[in-house]
Amino acid sequence: MDNKAFTPVRITTIKADRQVSFPVFIYFKEQYLEYIQSGQSIEKEKYKKLRKQKITKFFIQDADEGKYQQFLDGVLDQVINDPNTSTEEKVELVSGQSETAVERLKDDPGNESNFDMTRKASKNLQNLIFNNPDSLNQIFGQDSEAGEVIQHSINVAVLTIKFARVCKISDEDIDYLSTAALMHDVGVMQMDKESADLFNKPKKELGPKEKTTYYEHCKGVVQLLAERPYINNKIIELIEGHEENLQGSGPLKMAKLTKPQEILSMVNAYDKKILTNKVTPAEAIKEMMIDELGNYNLDLLTKFQKFLKDEKVV
Repeated sequence: MDNKAFTPVRITTIKADRQVSFPVFIYFKEQYLEYIQSGQSIEKEKYKKLRKQKITKFFIQDADEGKYQQFLDGVLDQVINDPNTSTEEKVELVSGQSETAVERLKDDPGNESNFDMTRKASKNLQNLIFNNPDSLNQIFGQDSEAGEVIQHSINVAVLTIKFARVCKISDEDIDYLSTAALMHDVGVMQMDKESADLFNKPKKELGPKEKTTYYEHCKGVVQLLAERPYINNKIIELIEGHEENLQGSGPLKMAKLTKPQEILSMVNAYDKKILTNKVTPAEAIKEMMIDELGNYNLDLLTKFQKFLKDEKVV
């Protein structure tokens, strides 16, 4: 079969014992093999075996994208709103949807279907975080099989969603923030390997040329997204400004930030500090209170520190 006719989906979005209305494939020895027939489901034991084997992706045919989205929406609606479903299962499913969405944006950031999946994922993250108090700790900092950039995007999204509510940001702006948080580093995944590797280097160790190269991830993808009428300008502005700070030392030299922009930039800097400096969440916020003083309002940093303690992140 033509390889281009297939699209990857996270295995965690195809739940065991749930009938699918489309065939599901695995990729084995350079070919796609039908693993679940349309109208069938995968047994729990087989599903567990695949997970133990570190199989992270299934594949569907491009023509079945609509059926997959309908299936996923139905499963999510049922699971998220079911009081008898464990938080762990809800987290796995919503994380899988978020990982799939960001992974697809990597391949085609301007695709309307990919954006729509990301928007839905961000809404489900909000639902999960606001209605399941233990879910933030289960998602944040997990050892994801999706890769560091994608897990960083999810980390930033869940912290931003909950902290924005603490800061009394409007529900509409939280919608924009949660979508932008998932999308904010898609530009990194568009870069060549040498440039993308700068993602893992502490910001204070980046030389002038390296900073210029790395900051390109904020610009290129924004130019592409700006041409898409279905993406709200507020989302684009949040993505564009996620490396800015109140000192004006970001790529766009913006010294004035809206509260949502400041929150996204600060949470991004916090999670990047954990990732690049190889420190604990507790050590990272201590460093933030010193290193980022002036880059963000002291009141906001202090409130964020208290928030992390209240949520038992630190």
